[in-house]
Amino acid sequence: ENVPGIAGFGVAAQAARDALLGFARLAALRDALERRVRQLAPDARVFGAGAARLANTSCLAMPGVPAETQVIAFDLAGIAVSSGAACSSGKVEPSHVLRAMGVGAAADTTVRVSLGWSSREEDIDRFVETWGGLYAARQNPASVPAA
Repeated sequence: ENVPGIAGFGVAAQAARDALLGFARLAALRDALERRVRQLAPDARVFGAGAARLANTSCLAMPGVPAETQVIAFDLAGIAVSSGAACSSGKVEPSHVLRAMGVGAAADTTVRVSLGWSSREEDIDRFVETWGGLYAARQNPASVPAA
């Protein structure tokens, strides 16, 4: 028998079980982020909100603001987001996953937000503040960073 391997697997299983509490905290932060974005932008879309999904990830569409513009604006605010699906990181075209889901033109205005173990409510506050400013600025395109 591989006793060290068995013992190591036991420790890994315990660590995974203990991490479940962290997932619940991340899901609560994600849900708060999405709720607050919807309050600011009733026409925003949250993809996968009604489905079982990762606790730390949200996929949001901001109508009228291209994903590239959002990525730039969030980057300028010190917030890292991504456009498209995780499997298309580094590409500038809309996510093929969103296209396959049939979301249409909304895929062009979608960003993916991932929370980490160190994410806090203050991070959600800053994200929502930045989101709100960008959403409001879409009324005045001259104030939105060019993509």
